[in-house]
Amino acid sequence: MKRFLPGLLLALTVFSATAEARTVTDMRGMTVQVPDDPRAVATIDDGFIEEVMTHLGVIDRIRAIGSWSMKRDYRYTIPSRSGTSHEYRGWSTMKYLHPWLDELPCVNSPQGNIISYETLATVAPDVVILRAGDTTVGTDKEKVQKTIDTIEALGFPLVVLYSPTWYRSSDLSSMKTEAGIIGELFGQREKAETLADHLAQTENLIRERTASVTEEEKVSVLLFGLRPDVRKKGGAGTVHGTDTAESYIIEDVVHAKNAFRGKGTGIPMSAEQVYACDPDVIILPTANGYHPPRELYEAPYYENLQVLRAVREKRVYALPWSPMNASRRLEYPLDMLIIAKAAYPERFADISVYDFALRFYQEVYGVNEETARGLRSTQLLDWMAENGF
Repeated sequence: MKRFLPGLLLALTVFSATAEARTVTDMRGMTVQVPDDPRAVATIDDGFIEEVMTHLGVIDRIRAIGSWSMKRDYRYTIPSRSGTSHEYRGWSTMKYLHPWLDELPCVNSPQGNIISYETLATVAPDVVILRAGDTTVGTDKEKVQKTIDTIEALGFPLVVLYSPTWYRSSDLSSMKTEAGIIGELFGQREKAETLADHLAQTENLIRERTASVTEEEKVSVLLFGLRPDVRKKGGAGTVHGTDTAESYIIEDVVHAKNAFRGKGTGIPMSAEQVYACDPDVIILPTANGYHPPRELYEAPYYENLQVLRAVREKRVYALPWSPMNASRRLEYPLDMLIIAKAAYPERFADISVYDFALRFYQEVYGVNEETARGLRSTQLLDWMAENGF
């Protein structure tokens, strides 16, 4: 630590011994003493912590963020074979709801892989909340431990959360534990856990409606990332195996079949391999950019995939725009519902996902209808209105 900020170490007084304090147990099982009512918080994640804090009404406590996704204005242009093009502009949910976050220091590099401890020390937060498994810090246990050790050496109380990606688990139940710990920091554990239970209601609804799907009726679904970097190397895109959270949603929640039967996450595939999967439905997640169905339908560089059955039958759907989302955030019920309705439209004919999203944003983030409409648009979900989805 001697090479770090020798002039700043004098500022690293976390809180005085006489200050009111509370003890929080984080997901390492470590007990961490924090101020009873933290007023200055540094977050190191890709938006989940900020989303929970928004629900709790304490988002204004944040003094430093850990992801450039809350600063960037993302724009993508999708060409078509006819020579026309379409532009898509997306923001993260937190950038749209709290544009002032852009003015805060970011403790991560723009590339998203180097923590600036100098920046963190300058902010001198009451508490640092780190979510392991997000893009910001990843899942490399040795690197994450070095990050933890360095922050703790600076003298700041550090609360560590483990996302589902950290566990390499398909089960999303650990998100309730994460939310509860964030709530505990601000004396609102019950409210945070109630939020997690509310989100789980959508999962339960989907399970109930699809529970009677027989093995013969199961629709094959391919979650297909149209990554430009993979395409430039001659591949078609990336897929997620049966051991991932994505497959958990497809198979355990929606009761469909993951068209890719291998294992692993972000597995590159050639066009020939995609044809071999022959999915009934294709779902397009954020993958090094936003990818609307139009890209598979019309882009000249995907002409070799445009005779796929799912493409011909117009059964390609896009998930909400989710920049730098290596692990699930609060919007995961929308992902689930889109996949469910795409797979079994007749079982969800009475649910407009477009309207559901509007209510969802209002309930989760406590915003009015006008703001929720703007958020829905910046999450690039207006295609639902055009398609009656």
